[in-house]
Amino acid sequence: MAENIPQEKLIFNATCFSTNNQSFNTINVMKQYFMSTECSDISYIKNTCVKFVHKLLAENGTKVECQNTYIEIYPLSNTKKISDKNDCYIIFFDLEFNESLIELNKILNYINIYCDTDKKIYLINIYTNEKNIKENLNEENIKVYFGKYFLTNYDISVVNMDSTDEIVKVIDSLTEDILQEKNLFNGNKNLDNDKSRSHCLLI
Repeated sequence: MAENIPQEKLIFNATCFSTNNQSFNTINVMKQYFMSTECSDISYIKNTCVKFVHKLLAENGTKVECQNTYIEIYPLSNTKKISDKNDCYIIFFDLEFNESLIELNKILNYINIYCDTDKKIYLINIYTNEKNIKENLNEENIKVYFGKYFLTNYDISVVNMDSTDEIVKVIDSLTEDILQEKNLFNGNKNLDNDKSRSHCLLI
């Protein structure tokens, strides 16, 4: 219920990975996000972590502040304990990069060994030119790798990085999903109806 929404800042923490760190590392993707939505108190730490405040629209029409932290694990050889405060994992999957499935295998292996696999994995397929999407980088082949590691708690979405709002919709949607699962937030139902929970791209 709306009356149960806390008045203090909500907190959302994500551990992130990228199949192409040169083009779509977490900082680069989030900078695109910041260009398309209003955020405040943005701070970067060592090019692998970004913190910021973003307001989410609640079901009663009010806006609630959320403190967000996105930490990227790169390179994977830098094994370190993932914080217990982590809410989920986000994988930025480059649909135009030949090695993305190989990198995905490495990332999922890392998650399987070092992370809490009960927490949800959000795989965000990213592209800038639909003509450059590799034929083998389709949802069916991606799911094969999740099956290899017996990972079932995941969601796949698609984002055109040249769009002004697609990355915002996906990031905000997954943030709200996690906060709702923790019973900390009730999103605006009208807004939710505009957001597709299944983003399909026919290749």
